[in-house]
Amino acid sequence: MLGAGVVTVASGMLTACSEVTVQHATPTPAPTTSSVPTLPPIGFNHRYGTNPVAAADAFRLERDLFSRKQYWEVALRTLPDAAGYVQVTDLAAVNRSRTQSTGVTLVIATEAIATIRDLLAGGDAAQQAFCQQLLDALRADGYGAFTTATVLVYFTEQDRHAQLTWTASDGYHFTVFDNDLRGTTINPSASTTPFAAPPSP
Repeated sequence: MLGAGVVTVASGMLTACSEVTVQHATPTPAPTTSSVPTLPPIGFNHRYGTNPVAAADAFRLERDLFSRKQYWEVALRTLPDAAGYVQVTDLAAVNRSRTQSTGVTLVIATEAIATIRDLLAGGDAAQQAFCQQLLDALRADGYGAFTTATVLVYFTEQDRHAQLTWTASDGYHFTVFDNDLRGTTINPSASTTPFAAPPSP
């Protein structure tokens, strides 16, 4: 039970609160407008892509690869980003956004030992061909206007294994950063079967 002194102090505090005036701060200026949202809108998973169309296309490619037992995580960035901010149910807008993409960066990553070994089994030339076929699949899916492209290949989240770049002027350039893991237990045996071609759309 509260003593009389406590009740008196409490009622005094309430009385004091009623006399407080609220000072409003100077309004913060509105942020400058941008053609690209700073946060992804509801409706797509930005783990797959930087806009709704890229995310949907990357997810579909990942599922296609999985169906072939090629266990890759896939992410796609298309430039300009703003072109892909359309309703993915609007097929005409989706197709138009793909044709407006002038640059693509495709990231594939895996922790699956079998997938790593199958990719390595064909040697550097087969790995480059695999990455090129992924870009060809994007072109066939409507990304026919891009003039620059990069494919980044990761083994786990730490090892950037390889990179394929392409420009309309210079063509393809493929680099392996970790010497194909030669001499490690991850390296494939002679009986490992190289990857088949990636799926076409």
